Amino acid sequence: MSTAAPLNTSLLQRSGTTLALCFCTAVIEGLDLQSMGIAAPALGPQFHLSKEALGHVLLASPLGLFLGAFIGGRVADFRGRKSALLLAIITFAVFQLATAWAPGYSSLIAIRFVCGLGLGGALPNLIALTSEAAGGRNDILNVVITAAGMPTGGALASLIAFFAGAHGDWRVVFYVGGIAPLLLAPVIAIVLPESGLFQQAKSAAAQAREKLGVFHALFAESRARATVLLWIAFFFTNAVTYLLLNWMPKLMVDKGFPKTDAFLIQVLFNVGGAAGAIGLGWLMQRWRSRAVLFGCYVGLAASLLAIASQEGNLAIAGSAAACVGAFVLGATYILYGLSPSYYPDQTRGTGTGAAVACGRAGSAAGPFLASLLFGAGASATGVIQALLPVTGIAAIAALLLLFLKAPSARRPDCP
Repeated sequence: MSTAAPLNTSLLQRSGTTLALCFCTAVIEGLDLQSMGIAAPALGPQFHLSKEALGHVLLASPLGLFLGAFIGGRVADFRGRKSALLLAIITFAVFQLATAWAPGYSSLIAIRFVCGLGLGGALPNLIALTSEAAGGRNDILNVVITAAGMPTGGALASLIAFFAGAHGDWRVVFYVGGIAPLLLAPVIAIVLPESGLFQQAKSAAAQAREKLGVFHALFAESRARATVLLWIAFFFTNAVTYLLLNWMPKLMVDKGFPKTDAFLIQVLFNVGGAAGAIGLGWLMQRWRSRAVLFGCYVGLAASLLAIASQEGNLAIAGSAAACVGAFVLGATYILYGLSPSYYPDQTRGTGTGAAVACGRAGSAAGPFLASLLFGAGASATGVIQALLPVTGIAAIAALLLLFLKAPSARRPDCP
């Protein structure tokens, strides 16, 4: 008994350090993810971009996110979660700064694509590190708390734009988003512990690496149905999330709100998302009930209808945006928390990375859908209403997923 307490204390300390550093990384990632949406109203005129061209620029980063998520997850299984996370952080830091100095349209697309590779590579490692912290205890809640750093960072990006005003320098958000991760990277390199579960599985994975290829990791041992349902749920949920993250300010401006009010609505979307997601994640960790996830999607549909009906009432639009953020990010982060349980320790990075990559494909499809709808003459209300069937598909896949037993056995201390 005398030796158990120090071991538990050490484990809790390592877990706390992991969660704190991963949360800070997620805050910075959230700021960087929304930086283009925040800068778009000023960046478009400066580079003389049409709506279609601006849509291509906004699409470049999500395409990088798609590839980066898969690559980052695979690197994590071979080189470790910490090393893969550091590589991702440095990549998106450098190219976030480069965005502020882009000389033209073509270079801007290339820079945002490579920045997306780094941003995409970070998330699967944040999920793996936090789900494996403290030996897998509170796996869903840990992931949700960490992921809630992203809307927190998004809110910071919106606040930067809000205080800068309508005529502020659009480059400021990229300076902040590039310098902050460069300051955090050496702290992570020195302080962040590697996942204990990954270290335990590392030798076994090395011996079985030939058998643990990508196909085996994703589809063998009854994982095929879970993998496909995860991919569908991630794709369509993220399509909704990132359409709103990238186009919310423009949608609100088109609905008659001034730019400053549109940025404030974006802040409320993010703050509501962070707070609501943590609350929903706590409920899911406690009960692991289908009703929690079902409630997320029903609430999302109702909130979308509410915000689509507003034409100038800031209080109602802001409240509806906060609810949309809570439900869509709650659903997204619960999926993040669930996904690691469907894969064994030695291939968790690959499985989670592939699921996140499908989500990133959805994050590219969402903004692209908005650009197509706007190009076809749709109103802001029409774009928001188009998200309802997308929400329905995501809900069906997510609920079917919860009828499956996770192939990787739960640890005894997990409810």
